[in-house]
Amino acid sequence: MKSWQSMFQRLDADSDLLHRSMNYMALFRLVLAGVIVFAAFSAPPDLPGPEYRLVLGRATGMTYLLLALALGWQQLRPTYSAGERTRYGLIGDAVILMVVMHCFGGLGSGLAVLLLFIAGMAGLLLPIHIALGFASLIAIGLVFEAWLAAIQLSDGNQPLQAAIFGMASFATVLACSLLGQWGRQYQALAERRRDDLVGLEQVNEMIIRRMRSGVIVVDPTENIRQMNESAWYLLGNPPVSETRLSVIAPALLKRIRSWEHDHNGEQEPLLLRSTGSAVVPQFVRLPGAAGESKLIFLEDTSIISRRARELAQASLARLSASIAHEIRNPLGALSHAAQLLGESAAMSSGDARLIEIIRNHALRMNEIVENVLKLSRRETPNSEHINLSEWLRLQADELRAQHGLDEIALRVEAPRQAVQVCIDPGQMAQAVANLVDNALRHAGSDDKPARVILRMSPIRGRLEVALDVIDNGPGIPPDKRAQVFEPFFTTHRQGSGLGLFLTRQLCDANQAPLEYVEMPNAGACFRILMRRSDQRERPIDETPTGGARSVAI
Repeated sequence: MKSWQSMFQRLDADSDLLHRSMNYMALFRLVLAGVIVFAAFSAPPDLPGPEYRLVLGRATGMTYLLLALALGWQQLRPTYSAGERTRYGLIGDAVILMVVMHCFGGLGSGLAVLLLFIAGMAGLLLPIHIALGFASLIAIGLVFEAWLAAIQLSDGNQPLQAAIFGMASFATVLACSLLGQWGRQYQALAERRRDDLVGLEQVNEMIIRRMRSGVIVVDPTENIRQMNESAWYLLGNPPVSETRLSVIAPALLKRIRSWEHDHNGEQEPLLLRSTGSAVVPQFVRLPGAAGESKLIFLEDTSIISRRARELAQASLARLSASIAHEIRNPLGALSHAAQLLGESAAMSSGDARLIEIIRNHALRMNEIVENVLKLSRRETPNSEHINLSEWLRLQADELRAQHGLDEIALRVEAPRQAVQVCIDPGQMAQAVANLVDNALRHAGSDDKPARVILRMSPIRGRLEVALDVIDNGPGIPPDKRAQVFEPFFTTHRQGSGLGLFLTRQLCDANQAPLEYVEMPNAGACFRILMRRSDQRERPIDETPTGGARSVAI
């Protein structure tokens, strides 16, 4: 009993394959039952043999038709498992076909071929020992039919035919069982390979989509077939309906044609007009049936330069920290000695002036040392969600009190509603203070006082917020803009050259890039980009409070 249950469990494990096979078997059974019923009711009444055969054949044909309909209904509305439907259906097929064969002439009618078909189906769908049981059942039925023919019709040839068909049923079961086993193994292997390929395709798609480098596939007609998210951003977020490379990035198309001509078009950076990004394109040919496509890799030079800058800054920070520690002790001794000399009563005015110069430069050197030590520590930001509008106004009040400014000298233009960002308030407060100090140092002129504006505005689809620090000074000359964030570079005689460098470090630590932006009718403008943490809220009101949107100050 346990062995039969284990057999049935194996059958149910392949129920999907059985279900598909039994669908075809049900259709075949229904057609065959219809043919048998037609043959039974259209047969002449004077068939050879006993008279009961015609009546039995018609009754068996109708029974087989009802069985075919019942099993077909089970396929549509199953109440039994696929293994049970297979076993019961094949048993019914074997028994009824042997009765039909007996009614229509026995082994000489040729209907024994249908029994071989049933044996083959048993070998394909059932375990080998159950299928051999079906073959034994068919062989016994054929021997019994040969015995009846010998008694009723005195036909001595049918026992030989029964033996031949019996051996053929066993051979058919064995052959079909092996074929079925091999087929199931190959199907399982194909399904595993399919799952592996689908998984690899999903992994490749995820890797390509998350790559920082842009990846574009261009077909032979110079249309874009595929691109990842990075390439979409680099190309200026083109609409999905537009696939022509000549419209999206004509400079890139020109570089492709140059590469196809001399294979040297991928060495120099390329400036994309849509975003103003400088990229280094690399091209690979993709042969295919529809023609030769091109695979393009777009490497953003800003990412490369940022990585190189981070490596250089890390090395510089370690070197500067060691130098600062060595300078701090003699600098402290020098400052202390100057202070003691300044307390002397018998000192001329010239000596007092020299001591004052020593103390001033000692303080300046101490400021440089402090900045270098802050840079070397690179403290991890303690980020939290804050209302940037409210936070900026509080920072402006503190800066006015610190520098003795009024609301005209330091003006805030911020939206009225809350704008949530995730930053370290302490580090970003230091960054804004450094930018305001730098702006006050370079703002104004002989005929007008210094003016500084702190402005918030939405950019890039209102997913990010730009915090601009704008002054009314002369601005930064174009030939020096690339150097303003380098360490120890300064245009002011009292500057240390580390303020902007340290400010950029603080902004980068908070995932808020700092850049210089050219503004018309204004002086220098330094912009901090911060991603909003409330992107699902309504957009920022573009009209800031505190004055008009004009840049001129």
